[in-house]
Amino acid sequence: MLTALPEAGVRVTTLRGALESGHLGGRVDLPASSWGSGKDWRVWDGEQVADMVADNAQLQRTLLETLRPSDVRDPVADQMLREALLALSSDWAFMVTKDSAADYARRRASTHADAFSHLADLIRLGARGKAVDFAAELRVRNGVFGNLDARRC
Repeated sequence: MLTALPEAGVRVTTLRGALESGHLGGRVDLPASSWGSGKDWRVWDGEQVADMVADNAQLQRTLLETLRPSDVRDPVADQMLREALLALSSDWAFMVTKDSAADYARRRASTHADAFSHLADLIRLGARGKAVDFAAELRVRNGVFGNLDARRC
């Protein structure tokens, strides 16, 4: 198909060739937008989920305060990050805003946030053994992202 383009008067080139030929458009400033309702952020940051947004912001702060850089793989840190990702899933806010199994979505977000908080509390209290045991229990239930490594975050 590309071989027919020159016959139709279309010059085929590489991106570098197009740039060298001066085929560069002007700057395009795109407004903030989303694929959600209204093409704005209301699905994930609207009135219906304001409490979830506040809780998620606190969870993020706690995550950043709790996890420390390390050269050693830590299953507790890995599970904390896993629970954080599960709690912060945009699916929950979407489901609440769209009233699609909203109670389920709130329960799931809360369950993961509570598990995350419990791990963070155990670390803060110096209860390493309990944290390891709890992280192992959670891993059995929530072992998604199997190769997740908190050292890389």
